[in-house]
Amino acid sequence: MTTDTLHPLAADYLERLRRAGRDLPAGRRRELLAEIQGHLSEAIEPGASDAQALTVLDRLGEPEAIIAAEMPPRDEPPNRRGVAEWAAIILLPFGGFIFGVGWLVGLILLWSSRAWTTRDKWIGTLVIPGGLATALFVALIAGGTTTNRYCSGFPGGVQHCTNAGGSSTGSTVLGTAVFVVLVLAPLVTAIYLARRAGRPRSL
Repeated sequence: MTTDTLHPLAADYLERLRRAGRDLPAGRRRELLAEIQGHLSEAIEPGASDAQALTVLDRLGEPEAIIAAEMPPRDEPPNRRGVAEWAAIILLPFGGFIFGVGWLVGLILLWSSRAWTTRDKWIGTLVIPGGLATALFVALIAGGTTTNRYCSGFPGGVQHCTNAGGSSTGSTVLGTAVFVVLVLAPLVTAIYLARRAGRPRSL
């Protein structure tokens, strides 16, 4: 049903609603107008009297009041990437190099921001604590385990050599894979948080 087939008072009400909602996001404004128009077309028959139409419109309330209920509070800060959000995104992967304090600061900024959901914040917290500093620490620990080669036999003769305290090829590959994950995970998490902070969200 188009506005031409609506009761004149209903059509006028819908036009008032359209004008009042000019500051709403275009998508939400279209949805709201479609919802109200559908309701009016069902509640007010084309041949209804003005009194009957006014009764339905009074129950809906003033168009301006409906729009006001749809608008976000003006004193609410926007959910978007600001200085604090960018600082959190940078400090979470790299702040661990500042004696670990930088990562903790990034964590505080992450949880105090309204730009991310609780799930986003837990992802930023747990993947990976300490950020890239954790990967470097693991690499240093793994590098401390060196391969010691011991050989026995007579000089000039056949030498029998064995490895002591070394790692097998399989464990070396596994260690490399773990290190790569530890490096990539904080970077991927930072990219994830940067993208999520660009969308309006609630806590």
